[in-house]
Amino acid sequence: MRNFSLEHIGISVEDPIAIGEWYRDVLGFRIKYSGKDDDKAVSFITDNNENIIIELGRLPQIDSLSKRINHHLQFHIALKSDDPDLDKDFLIENGATFIEKSPVTREDDYLLTFNDPWGNCIQLAKRKNNI
Repeated sequence: MRNFSLEHIGISVEDPIAIGEWYRDVLGFRIKYSGKDDDKAVSFITDNNENIIIELGRLPQIDSLSKRINHHLQFHIALKSDDPDLDKDFLIENGATFIEKSPVTREDDYLLTFNDPWGNCIQLAKRKNNI
């Protein structure tokens, strides 16, 4: 059996440059690369541990994912949070929209779901035990 490792997760978004900057400025992510050429754009972002890279991209012939999803739990980016309620207020103050406390949880998990300012779903996760 071959053993692959995750290189990145790609998401089609409306404004990769602005979204990458918001994730950097508000969530503390790092921008590994960002650039645009005419009507195409891309930002590669990562958390501070650089465990996972997210590619935020725009191509003119592809709709952004937020326009194609009809429920926020179809696709989301989950972030660890020691205090989701405190972080909820911070995210709302910085342009995120609160959706709901997630109905899908294990006992003692606490998950809050939001949209970033462009309609992409993010979730704050506090877990008693690791997954």
